[in-house]
Amino acid sequence: MIFDRTMNRYILLIACFLAVVSLSGCIDELVPLENDPNTPDPSIYEFDVFLNGSQLNDSFARTSTFYLSANSSAKVVNIIDNESVLDIIPLEDLTKRDAEILSNIVVIADYANNTNSSVSLFKNYAKEQKVSSLNYTISEEVIKGQKHIYLNFSEPIRGYVAYTMTIPSGRNFLHVAQTPSVVRFVLPEGYTTGNSFIGRARPDADQIYFDDRGRMNIVWYNMGTEKSSLANMFETVFKTEIQAPSNTLKVIGVKFYAKSAPKGLLIAGTILSTLAIITIVNYLKNRRRLRELREQIEAGANGKKRRT
Repeated sequence: MIFDRTMNRYILLIACFLAVVSLSGCIDELVPLENDPNTPDPSIYEFDVFLNGSQLNDSFARTSTFYLSANSSAKVVNIIDNESVLDIIPLEDLTKRDAEILSNIVVIADYANNTNSSVSLFKNYAKEQKVSSLNYTISEEVIKGQKHIYLNFSEPIRGYVAYTMTIPSGRNFLHVAQTPSVVRFVLPEGYTTGNSFIGRARPDADQIYFDDRGRMNIVWYNMGTEKSSLANMFETVFKTEIQAPSNTLKVIGVKFYAKSAPKGLLIAGTILSTLAIITIVNYLKNRRRLRELREQIEAGANGKKRRT
């Protein structure tokens, strides 16, 4: 009898345990999709319809905007028009080998066959910010020692592709641009560039302006039509036109710093210059005193010789 009661208690405990486990599984299944950490979040990006100067053969050249920050990351928003592959060339931080390079990838687009290229289309995408369900794959390849990350779509798309990219620490950002493309760097609020001693953008930008938040915007129109000075000289001498190369790579960089940095540098330079002047003056004074002292000692020694 006692054995039966003990068995009943064990069976009841096991049944309660299984019920709790089942309920836990049901609760997990009821978690809404919005709370899934892997769900893309478009709200952290700025989908700006920046298309001026990028018209090329009835379509828009790829326009990449890098919203830089001082915390080793950049938010990148690409405008894609009739392309199926996005080639990303990241600059890896050697101190963070295991860091995830790309995160929060957001695609707001449709297949190119379903849309027409127009400014109004990109404006609608930017206004709605509705994440698309277009499938893509991510692959990596190392070419000449440089890593390439490819976002591959099944067919050409038209719209926005945004992502957050881990970048090396510091405030010196480099981007390897492809032609044709338009590249824009947006510096953080309170930062600037252009000082010859502290740092500047290279090569020289085609356009620099400030947006409504006071941020400096630096733009390069890398349309693949530039020719080197050597090519221009060759054309002049031999009266032959040289076609500009297509699909070439171009390194674009900027060193940015706080707006107060030039003033601080000026103050530091003034202090160092003052200290240097004081040091030189003291050195000259001491040298003169030593020379006078030496002359006095020599004069005294000569006087003693005469008396003897």
